[in-house]
Amino acid sequence: MENRFNKYILYVKENGKIVGVNPNAMEFADEAFLLFKELYDTHYGSINEDENLISIHTGGWSENEALIYEFKQTGWWFKYHKITAKGGHYFFNTDIHADKEWKIEAR
Repeated sequence: MENRFNKYILYVKENGKIVGVNPNAMEFADEAFLLFKELYDTHYGSINEDENLISIHTGGWSENEALIYEFKQTGWWFKYHKITAKGGHYFFNTDIHADKEWKIEAR
C-alpha cells in the first residue's frame, strides 16, 4: 500500500535504506497535518488542538492506527512530536517558544 503522505515523507528510502531527505517535507509540514485531519476518523479517536499543543488519540481504531503509522514518516511528525503514550496517545507542540507546554507526571 502506498503511503498517503508520500509528498510529505521526510526521508527518501530505497530498499528500506535512507538515501536522502525530501526538501519539501518541512516546507509543506502543515499541509501534511491538514491532510491527516481530513483522513482521521474522529468518531472513534480524537484530535485536540489547544493553541500550540495538539494531542491525538486513536481510540484503538485500526484505521486511525494505520494512518498514524503513515503520518509518523512526515516532516510534521518529526518537527513537532513530543510524547507517545501507551494506548494510542500522541502529543505535539507546534511552538516551543509559547507559554503552554506539556507537563509529564509519573504515576
